[in-house]
Amino acid sequence: MTEALASFPEPEAVGARRRRRRGIIVLIAGLAALLGLIATIYYSPLLPLRNIEISGNELLTDGQAEELLSDLYGEPVAQVGPGDVRQRLEEQNVLAEVDSRLELPDTLVVEVVEHPPVAEVHQDSDVHLYNEHGEIIRTFAGAEQLDAEDYATPQVSSEAALEDEAVFGTIVSVLGQLPPEARAQMDSATADSIDSVQLELTDGRVVVWGSDDRGQEKAAVLEAILASEDEAFTEAEVIDISTPSTPVTS
Repeated sequence: MTEALASFPEPEAVGARRRRRRGIIVLIAGLAALLGLIATIYYSPLLPLRNIEISGNELLTDGQAEELLSDLYGEPVAQVGPGDVRQRLEEQNVLAEVDSRLELPDTLVVEVVEHPPVAEVHQDSDVHLYNEHGEIIRTFAGAEQLDAEDYATPQVSSEAALEDEAVFGTIVSVLGQLPPEARAQMDSATADSIDSVQLELTDGRVVVWGSDDRGQEKAAVLEAILASEDEAFTEAEVIDISTPSTPVTS
């Protein structure tokens, strides 16, 4: 008769160590699989960038943006980061902000914010639109001039302003401080010096702005004057707000 072997339960500490080792092995295997998946996505030619979607652009045309970003097509999608997009677009004066994100499996979504045009300069058969920093953000050449009319930006008409960088910079700085609704009512801007900026409204009234000091105060005063029905302002030919606390009309 065969004697049965005695069975002793495994000590709890030994079982706990075995379960812990098994859990660690499973965790390491899971991490390795995850890293492998990430590496596959990052380097794989099976997931190339195929589509670029751009929004928020108007002065920067879709065609221009596509051309600037065209070399990203075909790159492994996970390798295309926000820095790659900004590097290709940052030299465009029209752009104030650039954000981008990936939408798997193959799409780059680019969202931009443009500087508003604050002034236009007519030169030969071209119309140049400028931002508040005095940089050209779009040129409408030849027959495209008519398209520039959609933006209703004040024209800088003084030859002295166009020939003097400091004076021109002051003019566009002043125009950039205006609320959009007020700027839309401007026909032109001129200055003979950095302290003598004048704005002409579309109704013919002239606003003497002076220098670009106290710009926010002047902008607030001008906005109130444009909204006023007081004949002192509506019938005036010249409105001097160079000292915004005491506007003068004549």
